[in-house]
Amino acid sequence: MAIIACPNCAKKISSRAALCSYCGFELGEATEEDFERFRGRRLRDQRYRLSMVSYAVMTVVLAAFGWYWWDSEGFAAPPSRGPLILLGVAAVAYLGVRVMLFRNRQRLKALQREGSLRSGPDAAPR
Repeated sequence: MAIIACPNCAKKISSRAALCSYCGFELGEATEEDFERFRGRRLRDQRYRLSMVSYAVMTVVLAAFGWYWWDSEGFAAPPSRGPLILLGVAAVAYLGVRVMLFRNRQRLKALQREGSLRSGPDAAPR
């Protein structure tokens, strides 16, 4: 008996379990191709969530820039530290999210190179 990651939810479960106790995924009927497909779905879902976080961070950057403009009275006076700090934090967060998106895309490309997630005219029927 070994501990494996559930292909659907990635939680640790027994290799002898017929069902994942966390998400209910049926392990007994899954093939290795199904596992790869589930890994690809999980990576695509993660990419979607990271993209949404990226958009939210960009919104914070725009709000911080608006605050900066308002606080500096149209760039005529020096602003307070608040908008500068918010701009800095949002910029670092944006860069971090973009790095995570890049890594996610690289993992998905690696899965596709292995041939398990091929799509298009040369894809094998499933």
